[in-house]
Amino acid sequence: MSIFNEIFTTKGLLNRLRYFKYMILLALVSGISTFVMSSMLTFFTGNHESPAVMLVTLMWALIAGAGNVMLMIRRLHDLGKNSMFWLVALIPVIGLIFSIYLFCAPGTKGWNEYGADPLADEY
Repeated sequence: MSIFNEIFTTKGLLNRLRYFKYMILLALVSGISTFVMSSMLTFFTGNHESPAVMLVTLMWALIAGAGNVMLMIRRLHDLGKNSMFWLVALIPVIGLIFSIYLFCAPGTKGWNEYGADPLADEY
């Protein structure tokens, strides 16, 4: 399975380490690509506030945001929680605490209603 398919899917479970790795990877790729593309457009248009620069930045933010939500859903599945709990991340302050919880909480051991324990195949 490619890394794109690993990030942009809601099927399956995601343990803490993989969640952390994929979130870091998504942040780095989206941040660097947004910076490079926006810089190139600013160079060619001569205006850092041009609609093209804003459109590229918005497009990459939406793609990264969708990936972030999908990773959260898979992590929530590992915790045995409903996928709609990702909406808690949108609440100021509580969302930060919730995000820390997703990084720190151990997943359910063994099977749950969303699938097999992702750590079971790593032993």
